[in-house]
Amino acid sequence: MLLLLKCCFCNDVHNFDGDIRDFVVCNKTLYVLTDHRLHQMRHDLKIEKMKVYAGTRPNPITLLVPFEANGTLITCGTSNGGYCEVLDLKDITNSIYSEKKSSVPRQNETSVAFIVDASAKDSFILVGMKDNSMKPPFCVVKLWNTLHSQTGNIFSEAGDKANLCVHSTTEHVEFVDGFRIISRKDSYVLLNAKTKTGWQVYVLRLNYGKGKKNDIIKDLKGNRLECCDDTARPVLLASALIPSDQTVLVTGVFSAQNTNDPENTALAVYDIGQVNGKLKDFCSSSENWPCRPTQTDKIIKPIAVVFKYKSMNSVTAVRDGSWIVLFIGTEDGQLIKLALDERFSPGCPTVLYRSDIGQKVFPRMHLDPVDSKYIYIAIRRVSVVQCAKYSSLRDCRAAQDPFCGWCDSKRRCSPKDECSTSSWVSFTKDSLRKQLLSFQMAKNSFGKITLHLAMSLESTQNPAFSCAFIAGGSEILATVTIEDQKITETLMLKNCPRITDNSSYTQ
Repeated sequence: MLLLLKCCFCNDVHNFDGDIRDFVVCNKTLYVLTDHRLHQMRHDLKIEKMKVYAGTRPNPITLLVPFEANGTLITCGTSNGGYCEVLDLKDITNSIYSEKKSSVPRQNETSVAFIVDASAKDSFILVGMKDNSMKPPFCVVKLWNTLHSQTGNIFSEAGDKANLCVHSTTEHVEFVDGFRIISRKDSYVLLNAKTKTGWQVYVLRLNYGKGKKNDIIKDLKGNRLECCDDTARPVLLASALIPSDQTVLVTGVFSAQNTNDPENTALAVYDIGQVNGKLKDFCSSSENWPCRPTQTDKIIKPIAVVFKYKSMNSVTAVRDGSWIVLFIGTEDGQLIKLALDERFSPGCPTVLYRSDIGQKVFPRMHLDPVDSKYIYIAIRRVSVVQCAKYSSLRDCRAAQDPFCGWCDSKRRCSPKDECSTSSWVSFTKDSLRKQLLSFQMAKNSFGKITLHLAMSLESTQNPAFSCAFIAGGSEILATVTIEDQKITETLMLKNCPRITDNSSYTQ
């Protein structure tokens, strides 16, 4: 994984002495792993602490897991046959505990790891990685203890039964993403697996509300994800959880693995809240090995395919009211913003940043937890809000950026948090399907025409507002004024009974 930028161009870029291998964000701190160091940094990219890993080989750390509730950062690596260490979140040079552990993944293997709180007493690290077995069954998902007080002590994998894990029938497994849904006590893992029929994308679900490791593993459910109707894209490159109160929405970048195709990658949205299948290629250790061949892999189709492009490789998502805003990284160093309305209809993509040297965006991106107007892309802090470049209310609305609205007092397009003392005029959730100004006309039996005008705008307060119609022959000029912003539209009225085959009107 290559560092996006090697030089400092501004205060929001940091120059490291080696390639970035991984980074995580929690509270006001970033933890960045490079070839030989682990960096503890403020959200403005100033280094606070640094832990050096001696030797000439690349950094042995393969798992980087913040355990915020415990105030610790858990790292695992492959040196000396494998080890795990617990560091102080506030000072990573303070090592609280370490021990040898032989089951950490090799350096060249993909893996995912995150904390799941099964109960008040039991917290686990859910680890997705392939073990070192040369023949099946291949152990691919495990639960590790996080505390000394748990049965078997810290980092233990054992439960009521030995060899607790999710097994796979295929040797070739690539983990892409993993996360938990606290309200449901569900954990999800997304991965690619090369089966007899080729590469497939799977989503696995484990309910950690079951409490005990045996019960959590036994509850394994899974489905296949498939994309897309126009052409098969069987490999998942990146994914992101979309915040939602109703269900579990994810978006993923799927690849056809054809670099000559201008639409080689597609960004699709899925509802995985009802993952409940039994997979023939994955099974829990509580079942008889091998996995039951009679089971079929149920397929989940995308709700919507929202964007196609040649070289997407990373994505993250945020919600703003009914809007979903996606940030997409590309192989050629672009950061793209794409807004989706409540029907998952996309607006126009906007390029927020483009690398001068064309290096790809890091596979993982994180929004700034302190200032939501910024995003980290290993390791550049890029603004995701560019409202100032729109000089009028009409242009601000036409940008279709949920983060932008017209601030009356400042007379400019701005984010909402910069317009707290004034009316902030923004666009509505259905504005992708509506014009800024729309008209309706009615004619009564006396020949009187009534013309109604509607605006597709919302406001936090009540700005000064007026509208007027000026008639001139068959044309009517509509003028709307919001504070000092004047918007005009011309409406042509047609007398339909007078339209004949010989008239100049074609419709």
